[in-house]
Amino acid sequence: MAGNYKFSLDQKDIVRFLTTTVGSFIQDRLLDKEQRIRQKEQCAERLAAEDGDLDKDSEIHYSDQAVLANLDWGIDALEEAINTSNMETKLARLNYAEKMLQVCAMLDSSQKTAGVPNFYLSAWAHLNLSYLWTLQNNGHNAVLHILEMFEIDPFFSRIDFAPELWKTLFLPHMSSVVGWYSEERHRLVMDVIPDASDLSITVDFDQYFNESLIFSTRPDQVEKMQNLEQVYGQSLDQNTRLYANYYKDCINFDSTTSKKVSPMLPIVEPPMTPLHEMSRSIPDYIKFGPILPKSAGFSPILKSRENAKAASRLSVTSTSSQNQESAEWDPQQEGFPEGNDDDSVKVDDVYENCKNNSRKLLSLRSFKNNMGEETKLHVPPKNLNGKACPTTFSPVDSPKTESPRISSSKTEMDCKKGSAPLFRLDSINSSSMLMSPHLHNDFSIGSIDSDGEVMEMGKSSRKNDSRMSKMYNTDVTGQVTENSYLNESDEGSQSCISIPLSEKSASQSKPPKDFVCPITGQIFCDPVTLETGQTYERKAIQEWMKRGNTTCPITRQPLSATTLPKTNYVLKRLISSWKEQHPDLAQEFCCAETPMSAFESPSSICSGCTPSWTFSPQNQRNRGESINNRTRRFLRVQISTSPTSVISQADLETVINGLKPHISCLCTSDDLQECELAVLTIARMWKDSKADPGLHSYLSKPTIVSGFVEMLSASLNKEVLRTSLYILSELIFADEQIGETLISVESDFDCLAALLRNGLAEAAVVIYLLRPAFSQLSSHDLIPSLTQIILTKKNELDHINFVIEPKDAAIALLEQLLVGGDENSRALNAMSIISANGIPALIDCLDKVEGRLSVVSILLCCIHADRGCKNLIASRVELSPVLDLFHAGNDSAKGICIDFLCELVQLNRRTFCNQVLQIIKEEGDFSTMHSLLVYLQMAPMEQQPAIATLLLQLDLLVEPRKMSIYREEAIDTLIEALRKKDFPSSQIMALDALLSLSGHVTALGKPCTEAWLLKIAGFDQQYNTLMRVEQAKTYENELGETMEEEEKAASSWEKRVAFVLCNHEKGAIFKALEECLNNSSIEMAKLCLVMATWLIYMLYCLPDIGIRDIARRPLLDQFINVLQSSKNLEEKILATLALKSFISDPGALNEVAAYAKCMYKTLRKLKRNSPMINDMLKTLMNLPSINPGELWCCNEIPDLDSCTNGEILSLLHLKGRIISSHSDGTIKVWDASKRAPRLIQEVREHTKAVTCLYVSSLCDKLYSGSLDKTIRVWAIKQDEIHCLQVHDVKDTVLELTADANVACFSSQGTGVKIYNWSGVPKHINFNKNVRSLAMTGSKLYCGCTGYSIQEVDLCKYTSTVFYSGARKLLLGKQTIHSLRIHNGVLYAGGSSVDGSAGKVFSLATKAVIGSLSTGYDIHCMEVNNDFIFTATKCGIIEVWLKERVIKVASIKACSGGHAKVTSLTSDANGDMLFAGSSEGKIQAWALD
Repeated sequence: MAGNYKFSLDQKDIVRFLTTTVGSFIQDRLLDKEQRIRQKEQCAERLAAEDGDLDKDSEIHYSDQAVLANLDWGIDALEEAINTSNMETKLARLNYAEKMLQVCAMLDSSQKTAGVPNFYLSAWAHLNLSYLWTLQNNGHNAVLHILEMFEIDPFFSRIDFAPELWKTLFLPHMSSVVGWYSEERHRLVMDVIPDASDLSITVDFDQYFNESLIFSTRPDQVEKMQNLEQVYGQSLDQNTRLYANYYKDCINFDSTTSKKVSPMLPIVEPPMTPLHEMSRSIPDYIKFGPILPKSAGFSPILKSRENAKAASRLSVTSTSSQNQESAEWDPQQEGFPEGNDDDSVKVDDVYENCKNNSRKLLSLRSFKNNMGEETKLHVPPKNLNGKACPTTFSPVDSPKTESPRISSSKTEMDCKKGSAPLFRLDSINSSSMLMSPHLHNDFSIGSIDSDGEVMEMGKSSRKNDSRMSKMYNTDVTGQVTENSYLNESDEGSQSCISIPLSEKSASQSKPPKDFVCPITGQIFCDPVTLETGQTYERKAIQEWMKRGNTTCPITRQPLSATTLPKTNYVLKRLISSWKEQHPDLAQEFCCAETPMSAFESPSSICSGCTPSWTFSPQNQRNRGESINNRTRRFLRVQISTSPTSVISQADLETVINGLKPHISCLCTSDDLQECELAVLTIARMWKDSKADPGLHSYLSKPTIVSGFVEMLSASLNKEVLRTSLYILSELIFADEQIGETLISVESDFDCLAALLRNGLAEAAVVIYLLRPAFSQLSSHDLIPSLTQIILTKKNELDHINFVIEPKDAAIALLEQLLVGGDENSRALNAMSIISANGIPALIDCLDKVEGRLSVVSILLCCIHADRGCKNLIASRVELSPVLDLFHAGNDSAKGICIDFLCELVQLNRRTFCNQVLQIIKEEGDFSTMHSLLVYLQMAPMEQQPAIATLLLQLDLLVEPRKMSIYREEAIDTLIEALRKKDFPSSQIMALDALLSLSGHVTALGKPCTEAWLLKIAGFDQQYNTLMRVEQAKTYENELGETMEEEEKAASSWEKRVAFVLCNHEKGAIFKALEECLNNSSIEMAKLCLVMATWLIYMLYCLPDIGIRDIARRPLLDQFINVLQSSKNLEEKILATLALKSFISDPGALNEVAAYAKCMYKTLRKLKRNSPMINDMLKTLMNLPSINPGELWCCNEIPDLDSCTNGEILSLLHLKGRIISSHSDGTIKVWDASKRAPRLIQEVREHTKAVTCLYVSSLCDKLYSGSLDKTIRVWAIKQDEIHCLQVHDVKDTVLELTADANVACFSSQGTGVKIYNWSGVPKHINFNKNVRSLAMTGSKLYCGCTGYSIQEVDLCKYTSTVFYSGARKLLLGKQTIHSLRIHNGVLYAGGSSVDGSAGKVFSLATKAVIGSLSTGYDIHCMEVNNDFIFTATKCGIIEVWLKERVIKVASIKACSGGHAKVTSLTSDANGDMLFAGSSEGKIQAWALD
């Protein structure tokens, strides 16, 4: 896989590598908005260029335009989802973006859309879909879309969409193709130079190029170069598709379910078989895709596609070079820009350009020096006048740098000025073709040779190769100067000499690298060129072979010949000529009589070789802004040699000479004990020299560093391990490049992580100094180990003083793990710390100034992950260090401290909160309130709400009686934040801050103002659920306050906060809340609704001081709108609670009455959810200015026909069931849970008509009376009734009421009979016929003839007259036909007397409190919470308002005939009305 992998990876490792690499790439793209904008602009320019190339007469279909529009809309929607913080909006935009992008992703890649190749559009869509799935935390799909992009369009994927990702995932496998291209291109260039047969492959071609040679290039040679580039591009694209398919197979393969074998690693074959195995190093003229101008569109690609015989896509041919422009280096830029690399300019074009340019320019390809991938020596070409021309760069010179924009106008301008090269031929540097040991170990097919060599090279060669090659990757930002002793060292480290910035400095500082032996580091005396193409000093290579090596030191290719070839006289003559021109340098770098006195390990020999590229996934990742932007805690020591040094230069050389045997042992010995002893000896000598900078520089060599790293994985001695870590930490601390090298080698970091997990605390220091990326840290599960370090009180070895304490390093690493990653990973990491009981140890670390900010940040993350730990932290933490950090820190530190303090004062115990606030107010060397006020005026906008909230709470510790500048400034800030329409995030933060002031917090520290308000409104499900979930986790009340004290303190605090907010500038906050309620953001509107409801509720709990009218004007319409339009039940109830407060205000009744009708209909639908709504309905219905008839309405439901069972004599509604009795003795049970009732049971146990039904107060039993002289007791079950008892009462039962003790019934005679469920019924006679009964407690009320009501005492069996009506002689006797008792009120209905057919009595006073004024006789009656329903003989049902006893409406029940209403019943909520008729039908109405 990646270049730093030294072993074959199984399928799981490949999937993990793909997920990590692609995930890191996408995360970087998601964080870099400018990069996404630039990429969109670049793609848009290509589309625009193609559109400009279309024929004007060509027609673009509407469907094509729709496809392009879908792509554009999808990308825009994705960008909106990335930028928004609202989860509902994010999900909605992501869903929309997915639909739009899928349209383009599924296009046929062989077709075009509006002239644009579909493969380009599809690949672009797949790239954006990978972003989309990453936002939805689906890394699997994200990786698949990335691989699909590379498969559909490998060309533009590697030059436009994701070049850095291609170089990580695919380039390491293209080594054979690159090697073939290197050889073929070298051969073509050699054909251009006359007499090239005498030249060595290592010769520098720059000196052989001149203008006449360029213009003498034949067209067939140019064509060959073009064909080579074309075939090379085809091969890269084909193999990219090959590996993309392989990666997809690995991703989709499941070893547990699949019967197929695991995917096989594909083999990349070059276009033709090379003469010998080619180098795997990457010459710097190799290009992996030309820099195609955006203005070029797709025509070159499509033209190349049409001409290609192969099925794969071709790269852009060199005919596009006329549209390209070479980039010039700007010394002010931080890095090197990429330039165009087009080697095939037509000869005719060259001559044409020459006519317009008096100065013909020749640009020579920059070549790589021995310093690594990123560092290149750029040699400016010479023009005819001998002046240097601007340097040009390869498109791959700087893989991380974007291509400069290119325009044809710019090219023409540069051509006129003579600054642009007309034609370029790359100088071939043989050393740049040398195979990297690192890449050889990873990708070479001949691994047997490599393994055989490892045995000879010793235990450290494999790791050393990649580490050393990376060690030389220095940035060309300045000139590095080494001490004199380094130049005299015989370690072969001359390759570490400074990197020149120009040809002049290069020529004065070192000889051409091809003149220097890579083994000895000296100028060749007797150069010999081996069969591998590499040139060495004869004596040096002889010594190499004497040591038993049979491979080339650089390429690692086996050597077939045992004897050395003849001297390379061509190279020797060139060296001689150079020595005559540069005698000083020749003397300095002259070769000694003998080669190296002693060879170090093969790894050290290769330290001077051409470095390899390492394709580690970590090389492409962002190091993490949270770590890079963190203020460095430790000042870096300046390494320099001083005249006042502790030891002299001579002593230093003596120490170094003394170290050399131990260094050699460390790097080459196979004896572990010897190496361990060498480490301890080196450390002792290091300390004796008092860490002299010169010795420090000596130990920083790659081979030595590799030796120490090897000890970390080989040794089991803790002292040796700690000593190695100590030396490495010192080296990394002084030279960041060493750390960059170690972090790039994954196995090294894995070793350090393993040591840390095994309990070696000092490993945390080295890991911290390496500054790893979050992805590296998070993949090793280091949190338990880091937490354990913090819990450890003292280090075991006090004599080793690291640059920082392991505990400090552990805290810093924990901070990086907790602030990096997504929200889910942060929560998991914080929970790991909490579960390991790390919070108390972290609190103890606040005493140290260094690392204090990290501790506060970690504690804050723990609070966010588990609010329950807030109480623990608040009870243990000392706030003085936090306040000191706030006073002395920068804006970032102040913001963290403010967030931390705000969390600590949001506790469910008000008394404890006040104590914490008092400590904050009084602790510290400075006035906290004054410091907060000053910082509030200059703080960033996102921090202001939290600061204002904290400042306001500190001010409210005392009664807000006087004006306070702190309070005024804090509230002004919060209101101002609410009004910032252009900054919705600031508005949301302000609303969150205001809600936190209410003090309603759960036991685990979660705000619950909304749940508390819903509980006040009677909708307590959410509140009870919240409390029930946290009940098991609730902390005990450590301070011992009683509940009464807590409630008193909470109520007092709440009133203080509401008072100051409502009265600030005469209710200015209500106007600001109105503006927020109008916002389109769902999250903001919900928060604002909760805040406004709480303020209104509290406002009416406070004495009226004239603010109520001010609050009602802006918010009344808003609450009505929420009630009518919101689809959320909780929002409706919140709005209702606020409106209830307005209704309770007499001054607001007229304003509320205007909305009464629309409110009433909505509230009736909500009445089941909150008992408070019933009160509101009554209030609205009883408003003096309201006509109740306008509010009430009903809808009739189809009849239930039971005419076969005769007349319906009685109806009951019970728990969603209707029970009806019929004249044929049948009892039916109906399901009335839905609007259309249905029959579920029919029983017939009575032999005659069932005249009456009655349900006990507990609703568990049903009593039925019949003409068959029996009373039956029924058990009520879910879907049926079951007869339990049958009582023969010896008389017909006409009316019945009962309970568990007695049954009272009337028969055909006078009086009433009382049956105690045993024996004979007792008759109480009062000489009147009883027509209706009602019982409450021990009192029985009987509606009798003569329009009177008798009261019977069931305990004494005595009767008295409750009410006696007047007798009308002309009309006969009047009768009370129906009695109902509801909430202590007796309702009686009967014959109409003097225009009144019913009376309403108070049972307590027996006084008449109302009358039902109607001219119809009332034969049956029903009463619910809101209305009275009365049925007349003629089939009309009249509806009366219960509160005011006025008629509301009339319902025509029986249509035509002689049918009459025999019974009425209503559900408990008053939503349904049912009427039984003499025709055997049940009619129903929905009361809306």
